[in-house]
Amino acid sequence: MYGECGARSECWEVFNSMAEHDVVSWNSIMGVMANSQAPISESVEVFSNMMRSGLTPNEVTFVNLLAALSPLSVLELGKQVHAVVLKHGAIEDKAVDNALVSCYAKSGDMDSCEQLFSEMSGRRDAVSWNSLISGYIYNGHLHEALDCVWLMMHSDQMMDCCTFSIVLNACASVAALERGMEMHAFGIRSQLESDVVVESALVDMYSKCGRIDYASKVFNSMSQKNEFSWNSMISGYARHGLGRKALDIFEEMQQSGANPDNVTFVSVLSACSHAGLVDRGLDYFEMMEDGGILPQIEHYSCVIDLLGRAGKLTKIREYIKRIPMKPNALIWRTVLVACQQSNDSERIDLGREASRMLLELEPQNPVNYVLASNFYAATGRWEDTVKARAAIEGAAVKKEAGRSWVTLGDGVHTFIAGDRSHPNTKEIYEKLSVLIQKIRNAGYVPMTEFALYDLEEENKEELLSYHSEKLAVAFVLTRSSSGVPIRIMKNLRVCGDCHMAFRYISQVIGRQIILRDSIRFHHFEDGNCSCGDYW
Repeated sequence: MYGECGARSECWEVFNSMAEHDVVSWNSIMGVMANSQAPISESVEVFSNMMRSGLTPNEVTFVNLLAALSPLSVLELGKQVHAVVLKHGAIEDKAVDNALVSCYAKSGDMDSCEQLFSEMSGRRDAVSWNSLISGYIYNGHLHEALDCVWLMMHSDQMMDCCTFSIVLNACASVAALERGMEMHAFGIRSQLESDVVVESALVDMYSKCGRIDYASKVFNSMSQKNEFSWNSMISGYARHGLGRKALDIFEEMQQSGANPDNVTFVSVLSACSHAGLVDRGLDYFEMMEDGGILPQIEHYSCVIDLLGRAGKLTKIREYIKRIPMKPNALIWRTVLVACQQSNDSERIDLGREASRMLLELEPQNPVNYVLASNFYAATGRWEDTVKARAAIEGAAVKKEAGRSWVTLGDGVHTFIAGDRSHPNTKEIYEKLSVLIQKIRNAGYVPMTEFALYDLEEENKEELLSYHSEKLAVAFVLTRSSSGVPIRIMKNLRVCGDCHMAFRYISQVIGRQIILRDSIRFHHFEDGNCSCGDYW
C-alpha cells in the first residue's frame, strides 16, 4: 500500500519492523524500488540480502529485479540476472522471459534479445512481441520493427493498442508516412482504430509526417479525446505553422472541460512563436500561473524563442532574469539562435554571453560549438568563427552533419552537403545545375550570407548550391515528374538560402514541396511558403 502511494520511507519502516521476511515481503520491497526508480545498487543489494537469507527467489522476484535494471540499460547486470534465472529454472516463465527480452532490448543487445525471443516460440504473448518491437525502435531499427509487426500479424497473435501506438510513434519519429498509413489500415482491419490511444497516436503520426489534413480528420472523428489527443493536435498545427488553428483547438480543449498541462502550454507557446503572436503568447504564459501550472524551463525557452523571432532582445533579458531556476543549455541555445537571426544592436553582447555560458555548461556538446561558430560567422566575426571551429577539434567533439532524406518506393535515400556517394550522382548534379539556372532566370539570387565561411562570393554560391536538401529535391526530380508532392526531411534547421530557393523551385516545377526540418514544416507551393517567411 505504501509503495502504491510512493511512500518509500514508510515502506522500509514497515519492512524493517517485521520479525521475519518471506519471499512475498522481499518481492514487495523490490517492487517498490523498481517502481520508484531507486538506484541500481540498492535494488541489487536487496536481492543479494534476500539470497543470503536462504530464501529461493521466484518469478516475481526476477521480474521486479529486471524492471529495476531495464530502464537504466545495465547490460552486464542483466546478463548476471539471466544466469541466476537459468540456475533457478525460472526461464520457462513467460513473465520472466518478457522481462529479459525488454532488459536486453533497452540495453542495446538486440542479438541476445532476438535469440531469447526465438526460444520463446510456444510462450509468446502480446507483451513479448511489443518488447521486441520496442527494442528495435529504441535502437533505431525501424525497418526490423515493421518486419516484426508483419510477422506478428501473420502469426496467431493479435496486436493490441500498445503495439499500434509504439509503431505509429516510430513512424512519426522518422516521418515514414507510407508505413504509418499501412499501420492505420491494419488498425482498421483489427477493429482498433476507434481506441483513443490508437487514434491519438494516429493524430501525432500524421502531423509529424506532413499530413496535417489527415491528422485533423482523425482528430475530428474521435468520439473520445484525452490530454494526449488535444496536445497532439495543438502541437501538430503549431509544427505546420498554423498557429491560429492551434489556438482555436486550445480554446476548444478548455471549453470541453479537459485540463491543459505543461505539454499543452509548450505547444501553445510554440504556436504563438511560429505565428508571430507575441502579445498573445505572453498572455498565455501569464495564464499558466493563474491556472496553477508552474512554468518550467521549457516554457521559458518557448517565450525566449517567441521574443527572439520578433527581434525583441531587450525583452529576452527581462525574461531570463525572471527564470526561478538557473538557466540551462536549452535557454542559452535559444538565446544564441535569436541573436544570430536578429539585427538588434544588442545581439553581439547577448550572443557572446550566450556562447560563453553554453560552452561552460556543456563543453562536450558539439551543437554548442556549431551554434557559436554560426553566430560569429553571421555577424562577420571571422576570427572568432575560426576559433570556435578549432575548439570543436580541441574538445574532441564531433559535429552532427546536416543531412536530408526522401522515401521512395525503393527505400530511403539520404544526402549530405556536397554528397557524391549516391549511385545516381551524375544525374542528380546535372538535374540540380539545370534547376539552379531555371530559378535564377525566375529571379532567385543566392543568399551568400548563409554560406558561413569567409570565401569569395563565387565560392559561397557554389557551396550553397550543394546543400543536402537541394540534392534531395534534384534526386526526386530525376525519378518523377508527376504532380505528387515532394516530401523531404532534414535533421537540422533549413537555411535561409535553401528556403528561398525552394520557393522558386516550387514555382518553376509546378509541384508542392513539403520540407520538415528540425523545427517545423514548410509547405512550398507556387513560389510561396506556408510559414509566410516568418520562421
